Amino acid sequence: MEKDNKTNEFPNQLWELVSTCPVKNQQENVSIAFLLQIVNDIKKLQRTHEALQQAYAQLERQVEERTQELIKTNEALQAEIAQRQQVEAELMLYKQAVESSSDAIGIADAAGNHIYQNSAFSKLYECETVQDFMKFGGFSAVFTNSAVAKEIWQVTISGKSWIGEVEQKSASGRIMQTFLRSYSLKDSTGQNVGFVGAITDITEGKLAEVQLQEKEQFLRTVYEGSEHLIFVVDVLEDGDFRFADWNLATERVVGLSGAQVKDKTPEDIVGVVNGAAVRQRYKTCLKAGKAITYEECLNFQGEEIWSLTTINPLKDCKGRIYRLVGTTVDITERIRAETQLKQQAEDLAKALNELQQTQMQLVQSEKMSGLGQLVAGVAHEINNPVNFIYGNLAHANDYIQDLVGFIRYQQLHPHPISEIEELAAEIDLEFLIEDLPKLLNSMKIGAQRIREIVLSLRNFSRMDEADMKEVNIHEGIDSTLMILEHRIKATPNRPAIQIIKEYSNLPLVECYAGQLNQVFMNILANAIDALEEAMGNAEWGIESGEMGRLVLSGAEVWGDEAEGQGVGGKVENLPLFLVPMPNAQCPMPNALCLIPTIRIHTELTREKQVVIRIADNGLGIPKQVKQRLFDPFFSTKPIGKGTGMGLSISYQIISQKHGGSLECISQPGSGAEFVVTIPLSQK
Repeated sequence: MEKDNKTNEFPNQLWELVSTCPVKNQQENVSIAFLLQIVNDIKKLQRTHEALQQAYAQLERQVEERTQELIKTNEALQAEIAQRQQVEAELMLYKQAVESSSDAIGIADAAGNHIYQNSAFSKLYECETVQDFMKFGGFSAVFTNSAVAKEIWQVTISGKSWIGEVEQKSASGRIMQTFLRSYSLKDSTGQNVGFVGAITDITEGKLAEVQLQEKEQFLRTVYEGSEHLIFVVDVLEDGDFRFADWNLATERVVGLSGAQVKDKTPEDIVGVVNGAAVRQRYKTCLKAGKAITYEECLNFQGEEIWSLTTINPLKDCKGRIYRLVGTTVDITERIRAETQLKQQAEDLAKALNELQQTQMQLVQSEKMSGLGQLVAGVAHEINNPVNFIYGNLAHANDYIQDLVGFIRYQQLHPHPISEIEELAAEIDLEFLIEDLPKLLNSMKIGAQRIREIVLSLRNFSRMDEADMKEVNIHEGIDSTLMILEHRIKATPNRPAIQIIKEYSNLPLVECYAGQLNQVFMNILANAIDALEEAMGNAEWGIESGEMGRLVLSGAEVWGDEAEGQGVGGKVENLPLFLVPMPNAQCPMPNALCLIPTIRIHTELTREKQVVIRIADNGLGIPKQVKQRLFDPFFSTKPIGKGTGMGLSISYQIISQKHGGSLECISQPGSGAEFVVTIPLSQK
């Protein structure tokens, strides 16, 4: 551009130089004119050059503008190509979707000519191609009702859609139930350019629906015709229960129709109290998730109705229980019959029990009456001579002492008479003097023993105390033990039974003393029987030939040191008594129990109840035996050894006569304990 500017400035500078230069001659004028001509030519050339430059610049601008237009055109073309490709891809997807659809889809042009069908369409109408469908007759041939076909066509060409169920047929003549959706296709201006139809074969569904309706009708007939009560309860989302319906049988019993109970709660139907119980049963069914059956008694129309109800839960597709269906069988008559039979059975059982008790009491009363009279008679007969003997023993002792003193006096005399000396030698006077006091002492002990026995017999029988009186319980127990002494002491086959007395400081107890002693007799006799049975049983842990420790009155005797202690009466039997008993519990705390033992414990509770515990360390009582222990005439003893009335009588004496209790605590291998509890006072 600088060069062009300089070129333009040169002619102007030359022109100024020539025009200002003075002309000297003609020749110079010619030269100047020539130069001026050159200058003009140069100016023309300059103007031409400027015009060319302007034309070139304009051309460049036009080229640039055209280039931009070409670029924009190319971009628009590329966008149109991409859009066409996208449309083609979308059309391909639509075509694939249409082809893979399970519904039959057909398309017609604006004139109604069939131009497209998918595979489902071909299968439904049994026409493989568009031409096959046209040969079949096209749109108008598939409908069994021509009026319906005309209606569908008119609605569709009007630009609206027709949707509904319609009966159609295939090319082979197969009749089918279909669900048709017919739509018009429009262009961008809103003009109809064709029609499309989507057809769903609902033949099987309609058949299932018909079957379902038939089944529903059958179930409805059973539901309404059943003599049993059937009801339906809806389970709401919040867990509440509302009746939905019930059958005619329920209406007759309750007095309300199914429509009247709809949306009612259990409390609305059967009241607050019974409704709460019914609601709880419904909750139980929900929690269990399965059918439940129960008996219930409700009052309808003033009548008490017993029923056997079964509730079945119904679940939706999500597994939620949305409804309960209940079936109820009226069992009122059965319950009444059962109640009547039960009452009759109870009456019979009561009568039988009273008969058994009366019989048992008569037998036992007769036995005890005879025993009491016998004991009283024996006591009376023994008591008189015993009193005579016992009363004269003191005098006899004084006389003998005088006699002995006289004899000793004669012996000490310096000149004894020879006859006295001979007599003394003959009778062995020295031995008599030594043995006579021992003899008299033995007589005294025997007489005292007889007195104790007589007193025990009188205390036991209590013939003079038939009424309830305050007595010393311990005296009654001791009297009973005295009578049983012959069974407690040692025998050649077993050691003596150890009696441990744990007597508390009891006040006088108001009771029927004779009857209470009878209870002690029965319990103690059974304990002795149990110990004798245990010692004859190998399970008790007794084996001959073994040595161990023997506990006697708190002292310990080991091995051969036990000889001479007098246990069992024979030394050679001692090893039988010294074997530990791992399967039996020892009633003595903190001691190894090695001999048969009976523990008697008494105490007075804070509730003024007197408790007498009599325990043994035998084999214990099996559960099945313990359950019947106090039943009349029940016995595990051999025939002739037990009547089965002792414990039953004892139970009645304690529970009925004294208002107390008698219980047995025992397990096999753990001994047995009988606990007698009676009030301190009967007031």
